[in-house]
Amino acid sequence: QSKDIDVTNMTDQKLCAPSMLRIFGRSTGRENSDIVGEYIQIGAVHGRPVYRQQGSTTVIRYWPPQKRWVIDREGLRESDVCVAFAAESLDLPHPAYPHLIWSVWESTAQAHVSDTQVIAISAPGCVTIVGRDEGRENNFVNGQYSFSTVCHGRPTYVHSRGDLCIRYVKEEHRWIIAVLGQDSSCCIAHAEASTFEHPGHIELDWVFWEPVHGRFCLDPRTRAVVAPTTVRVIGRPLQAENARINGSYILAGIMEGRPAYVQPGTRNLIRYSCRTDRWLLDPDGLMEPSLASRLYYWIFRGDLNAAGERCAAFSDAAGSAHPGMSKLEWFVWESRCSRFLLDPQVRCTTAPLSIQVAGRAFSRENQFLNGEYLLAGTDLGRVFYQKLGTHTVIRFWPQRSRWLIDGMGLQRTDACSAFADCLPDSEFPGDVCSVWYVYESTRGCHFSDAAIAVFPTGDDTMIQLDDFTISNSMCSSRLPDEAPKDLSTMRMPSILRQHGHYGA
Repeated sequence: QSKDIDVTNMTDQKLCAPSMLRIFGRSTGRENSDIVGEYIQIGAVHGRPVYRQQGSTTVIRYWPPQKRWVIDREGLRESDVCVAFAAESLDLPHPAYPHLIWSVWESTAQAHVSDTQVIAISAPGCVTIVGRDEGRENNFVNGQYSFSTVCHGRPTYVHSRGDLCIRYVKEEHRWIIAVLGQDSSCCIAHAEASTFEHPGHIELDWVFWEPVHGRFCLDPRTRAVVAPTTVRVIGRPLQAENARINGSYILAGIMEGRPAYVQPGTRNLIRYSCRTDRWLLDPDGLMEPSLASRLYYWIFRGDLNAAGERCAAFSDAAGSAHPGMSKLEWFVWESRCSRFLLDPQVRCTTAPLSIQVAGRAFSRENQFLNGEYLLAGTDLGRVFYQKLGTHTVIRFWPQRSRWLIDGMGLQRTDACSAFADCLPDSEFPGDVCSVWYVYESTRGCHFSDAAIAVFPTGDDTMIQLDDFTISNSMCSSRLPDEAPKDLSTMRMPSILRQHGHYGA
């Protein structure tokens, strides 16, 4: 017998656990291969973290009576019924340990069968290399790398072009960037792994092969980061002052230890300020403050560096790793009152420009919800989408943490044709944690339809940034430039120069 249980806040448990993990290794053709994927931490039960699979009800939770981590397709409940489990006797704080052996249910055996290929690791879906200056040797390493496989208990990532990889070398305890398929003794760049379980940590210091010096040299500006490649600022009315802040921004580098984003074809910049712990949106951010402007700020504010804090809008960072989170509130400069005012409609998000709803059978009621929807604005702190040529919208309902499909447009009610539950920080309707429920008049209630899927359409993230750079003096690093260090005598044959994305 089972019963539902509540999740407590992980911060109250004072436990150290990764915010996300990944189940890898179950072959696609095998039964229950759908356990593979990314899981996000949603809280804690029994003093251990709970992870929910992106886009489903499946969770990974701890079951104390049998000292097991279990994967349960039915969500969070007090039960030993599960699709897979890993027994452990070491009192581990979380399940992302490669040495755990997972047993997966197989109908033919009517039992859970050990599958040594299944591994749980702490690994984001993508890692992005930024900051290797245009014009330097091996600048083609810049760009996005996607999770590919696991080697030596650590994730391996492959560049979007398919020619490079980031992988772990156990013998040297290093992360390396190398040509895909090349022998492990050769690399383009490397970083000491330290205690990091994956390479997407901004603290890692990368050293590159420099033919001019004949050795590997530290590049303090090149960083690996887990951050969206595109964020969008939406919601500022076109007739309002500073409406030019609206638009898509592309990851371009690291400034003051956080990702910086630029809007192609403009001087617009979103960056982090350590001085104020804010995200700043500056329409002239790619222009360095002149000496005159610095003196002006020094005379009137007593701060020679205050000119670097100028912006058209700002949001308190509140611990956010990047600005593309709808929960952040933005204050926009209003000349008429000479101060920044909160604009509740302005949001910076990772939501895609268009999405597709598919899967509702045409023979069933409310099949009209199928189709393409375009990003139309913000409502109640989230984006909303509108179906082309109709009043039908997909909107967020914060009281129940749900995405609703509503044929009547924007309303201040939870009445809708369909809904799906989501986590409070969900950015768009494809990021849900339940199946979609559609209203059926014969039943008089919303009924689940597992066939419905919501997914982004198109790909506008890969934009070549060749028209501008963030100047080196603006890209302040945590570490000062150092003289080249001879970190290895290993020679690296040069690779043909290529253009890469996100070069700053």
